[in-house]
Amino acid sequence: MNTSGKDKQTTYLNIEISNNEPTFTDAKTAAKIIFDFLVTERGLQDEPLALCFCDGSVVSAFPHGQEASDDLHGLQQAAASHAGAGFPPSGSDGGAVGGYGFFIAAGSGKAVKAAAEKLKSDFELLFSAFGHNQQLREFIFDGLDALPNSICVYDKELRLLYANSDFCDYLHIKDREAELGKHINDVLHTCGTRFTSIKKPHSYLKVNDVIKYGKPVIDWEVEVTSDKSPGECMIASNDMYPLFDTRNEVSGVAEISRSRNTKINQVRDTLGLVADYTFEDILGNSRPMQDVKKLAMSFAISPYNVLIYGESGTGKELFAQSIHNYSTRRNKPFVAINCASISPELIDSELFGYESGAFTGASKNGHVGKIELSNEGTLFLDEVAELPLHAQTRLLRTLETGQITRLGGSRNISVDVRVIAATNRSLEKMIEEGLFREDLYYRLMVLNITIPPLRERPEDIIPCCEFFLRQAMRTNTAGKKTIEKNAMKLLLGYDWPGNVRELRNIINRVYVMSSSSVISRESLIAAFQFNNPHYSGLTAEMTPAEMLREKQLEISRSYASLLKEALLLASGNKAEAAKLMGVSRKTIYNMLEKYKEYLK
Repeated sequence: MNTSGKDKQTTYLNIEISNNEPTFTDAKTAAKIIFDFLVTERGLQDEPLALCFCDGSVVSAFPHGQEASDDLHGLQQAAASHAGAGFPPSGSDGGAVGGYGFFIAAGSGKAVKAAAEKLKSDFELLFSAFGHNQQLREFIFDGLDALPNSICVYDKELRLLYANSDFCDYLHIKDREAELGKHINDVLHTCGTRFTSIKKPHSYLKVNDVIKYGKPVIDWEVEVTSDKSPGECMIASNDMYPLFDTRNEVSGVAEISRSRNTKINQVRDTLGLVADYTFEDILGNSRPMQDVKKLAMSFAISPYNVLIYGESGTGKELFAQSIHNYSTRRNKPFVAINCASISPELIDSELFGYESGAFTGASKNGHVGKIELSNEGTLFLDEVAELPLHAQTRLLRTLETGQITRLGGSRNISVDVRVIAATNRSLEKMIEEGLFREDLYYRLMVLNITIPPLRERPEDIIPCCEFFLRQAMRTNTAGKKTIEKNAMKLLLGYDWPGNVRELRNIINRVYVMSSSSVISRESLIAAFQFNNPHYSGLTAEMTPAEMLREKQLEISRSYASLLKEALLLASGNKAEAAKLMGVSRKTIYNMLEKYKEYLK
């Protein structure tokens, strides 16, 4: 410890970094990070402490935001004079690459001096380890480079701080060092690489959500394409985790990407045991749907069984798959079984499997049941209320013991399965009637979700309708179509007993059946009555004004149809079409403008 004669209230502790060691490219930045970490970690941020470079410049000083305080002002004043008093030591080049000199300046008081001594020791150790021990750095980086997953780190401004070799490979980054410090969008532009969300192309940068909310985003599936490798396409699943500073504020994001093209696709192709849907696929921005999705997300990260209530067509399996994909079991099997579609005689063999020769007609190789297939993953029991009592008993034992026994077998097989069950029936009423085991009910209903029907969230009808219409346009060749206002009103007035599934079917049907680019009220009613000529569910009456408007629309559609036919006969010649219709060419142009939405 050296005490300057010029300032007896300030204590200086010299730190010499050997010039025989490799060094940071930016020593001051590295030193500030290490020093600030040590000070805040020990709760010394209110003490007069400063880290100074060998030339007397202050690298970092505490307390932050109190530059006018006497103690801190004294430290900054004395730093320059101390730098000229025989420091840095002889043989040092004043901080050029090859050697660095620092000193810690501490204010008066025994406590702060003692703390400064410990800071000096730990600073030297950490700076040496992380700044100068190139062997250690290379060992750590080599380890990250050897991992089969892509790993990168951003700061909260989305500048790239670190990228391992796998990340560079799939982004086609040739010079890793040259891209560090750049915004990720600039990196992608330079490399000609694009990330596109498979679910929502407009919001692929989920990293923004991590920074904003400080919560991880798990299993964000994206499609990766590159201008430098045309035709190459990779599906990747990204996990993004927030990084926090000493003030518990988000300072950056760590991202891990995994290719899903190999293992997961193999499973999907062979067994089909992969959940394809996530919460992003669940339609509905109404408050009830947002609340239930938020609840389901919170359930997903827990290990407990979930019971989903909902009417037919509300999307119970979509929720089940989303919960699986948001859970820690997302890379394990998702096995679904509809309990109502399997006869009571076969349900045991389907759930629990059987050994060779278990019964007449049994496969000589035996059969692996759905529970065993879902080991370490999720078993989805759709229409669980339809399980016969004998199967309920065996399922209960499996949930209690974590074991199954195949039919005709004596060997207990251990399984680790999370069960998500769904029903549209009241299990409580079935318990009263003796049709469902109460103990199994409580095993399944550790957590429960009720999906609201479409009639209870009418604000979701139009967005869902528009989404299904866009889907129909992508998968058919009939071109762009819109739904007129009166037809939309009719959709809003219907109670949708079949919920979202019924709405999707109706939109697909009316898209195909309607010959016009504008879907009318009559076309919509015809779509409803297609399978049921006597259908009377659409009872909304039109006002006189609406009836008049409907007549006007009919006339407009008739004129548009006539104009289209005339132009077809005239091979597109407007003057000739005008002659055929007995009107002026100017009238033709006016009609083209007036009826353009019907001519698309």
